[in-house]
Amino acid sequence: MKTKILMIASAFLASCAPVDYYEPESLDSCPKVQIDGANKSIIQKAAGYDLFKIEVVGYDGHCYFDERVSKVKAVVAPRFRVTRLDDTSVEDVHFSYYIETAEGPARFLGKKTYFTEVKLPKGAKEAYHTPKPGELSVPAGEHEADIYVGLYAIRADSEYKTK
Repeated sequence: MKTKILMIASAFLASCAPVDYYEPESLDSCPKVQIDGANKSIIQKAAGYDLFKIEVVGYDGHCYFDERVSKVKAVVAPRFRVTRLDDTSVEDVHFSYYIETAEGPARFLGKKTYFTEVKLPKGAKEAYHTPKPGELSVPAGEHEADIYVGLYAIRADSEYKTK
């Protein structure tokens, strides 16, 4: 009898307790990433020559619930194609890119800048590179929030955008 009463009491208490859980199944379509068309590719040049073309060609990503901060996080790693445009001895290609959220509550808006390097050996015409992923918070219940990826063209480094 005591066991039965304890079971009923614990069932009642469990039904009254606040529910604090997250269903990971709802993260299947997250992240929704778009490549920023205006910043999809850049050309690096030196001494009047176009050396490398760098393009965003895709991404890898997933989302997860970060229990530490009670937020959904989107993890995004853009994929780049680096093409040699001139026969040069330069092997190291350095460039910067961004991942941003442009829609949603103000506390989730933002742009994070990342830097990466690709080794393109002499004689190689093309290389693909996926850097270490970056993370952004995604508004709760809005796992379809738009995330944008693009390249920075830094004039001091003789880089310019292409169309």
